[in-house]
Amino acid sequence: MWSARKFVWNRIAIMKFRANKPATIPVPKDDGRKLEAVGLASQFPNIPVPNIRVADHVPADEASALKSTFYDGQVALYSGFAPMEAGLPPIDADPIKALDEAYTTGHRSCFPAPVLPEEYRGEVDLGYLAVASPYACYLARAPEGGYHWDLRGLARHEHHEGLHSLGVRVLFRVNTAARRLETVKIDSELGSLTPGQPRWELAKKLALCAVTTDVSMVRHFNGVHLAAGGPLAIATRNCLPADHPLRRMLWPHMFGTQYSNELVTKGQMAPGGDFDSIFSLTHRGMCALFQETYEQYNLIGLDPRRDGERRGIVGAGFDTPALTNREAHFDVMHAHTLNYLKLYYTTPTALASDPAVRAWTESLERLVPNGIRSVLGPEITLESIARLCAAFLYMASVEHEILGTGLWNYQMWTHVQPVRVYRNGQREPLDVYQRLVNANFNLHVKRAQLLQDWSYLALDPAGVQAFRDFKQALEGLQQRIAAEPAAAWKISPAILEANINA
Repeated sequence: MWSARKFVWNRIAIMKFRANKPATIPVPKDDGRKLEAVGLASQFPNIPVPNIRVADHVPADEASALKSTFYDGQVALYSGFAPMEAGLPPIDADPIKALDEAYTTGHRSCFPAPVLPEEYRGEVDLGYLAVASPYACYLARAPEGGYHWDLRGLARHEHHEGLHSLGVRVLFRVNTAARRLETVKIDSELGSLTPGQPRWELAKKLALCAVTTDVSMVRHFNGVHLAAGGPLAIATRNCLPADHPLRRMLWPHMFGTQYSNELVTKGQMAPGGDFDSIFSLTHRGMCALFQETYEQYNLIGLDPRRDGERRGIVGAGFDTPALTNREAHFDVMHAHTLNYLKLYYTTPTALASDPAVRAWTESLERLVPNGIRSVLGPEITLESIARLCAAFLYMASVEHEILGTGLWNYQMWTHVQPVRVYRNGQREPLDVYQRLVNANFNLHVKRAQLLQDWSYLALDPAGVQAFRDFKQALEGLQQRIAAEPAAAWKISPAILEANINA
């Protein structure tokens, strides 16, 4: 049945891509029914994760009966005519042939095929990937000195039979003369291995499998969509009136969040969904991972400079090109939020006396796991609210891009970075790889772009100018980055979406 399954599910993926249109973001109107935060398991009984809080309904201005019906039909097919089939052979050993088999002419007519990054050609340098890749957010100072990727927590969660455990720790040391990191040890169920030992290359693949799994499930969906994006949309709709200046500034970066989260939760977290079908963890293991890591979420990850300082990588004697790139975007967003808020709050403490803003921050403090103080700080001031808002803009555009579509040129090359590491040495089966390709392909559907004129959302002429100044600043950053050498990991305003709307 594989040929029929492949044909049907490829057609579904391509049809979804072609049918999707960028959201038209309307001028906000006052919401009638408030959003209530409820346990995810109460909304999705087949996903037993009670501690994650989601909205109890999709707001009327976001709801799409057509899309919801389509997704419900897609999920129903998981049990009726699943895209997975037991016992299939592995993908071709030649990665180009494997991709050609999965990424058809129909796919390519919608979106270009992934390109093998330069750093995945030849021997893979984890030390370079630790500072210049979608995985740069994992690098942190190690307790015993040096730096590490610490993914040992993944070992606690159930994985599919026949696979290696994903509990991995990679240790790096600083080469100060070269201003770079060198990989010195990888701890995993393979043992404690150093470069040159017989299973070293397998250990590197296991490390990359672990980090890409964590990016897709923990950092991207659990972090951006559920722990931060959902609370932002709930608090903003419930606490800020439609004509509030703060709501107008945030609106293009949060509109569509609830409907997007509901649809994607159905497709990815349901039994037989993308997550447990592609990656190493079983559905039970995935649910336990989401429950655990939701409680560990820290909003400071959306403030790249402060996050880099927290992880001990700022001024540490080695280059951090990905962090530099991320900081440049955050700085433009922070300048925008600060300049915009100064139009409506003329003193540093004026925001603290706005009851709507106080209610908004209090709601966020309750809804975001571990609160918002790591970014906001102890007091509500013009600067602290501007920085918090910049973090949310960064989340909806830059962070979402890095951890989502930013994997396109990395995650497809499973000869370097497998999504499952089999104990018997086999490659991923045809159905697993096809599911991986289609899931990543559909992340590239057309969405509202960040780099556009949002001035129609402004309350007054000064607000119009502020939105246009933001666009101009983004265009300036785009020109600077375009003049730099290209890299697969590099983010630029021209590729960013305004929000996480799927």
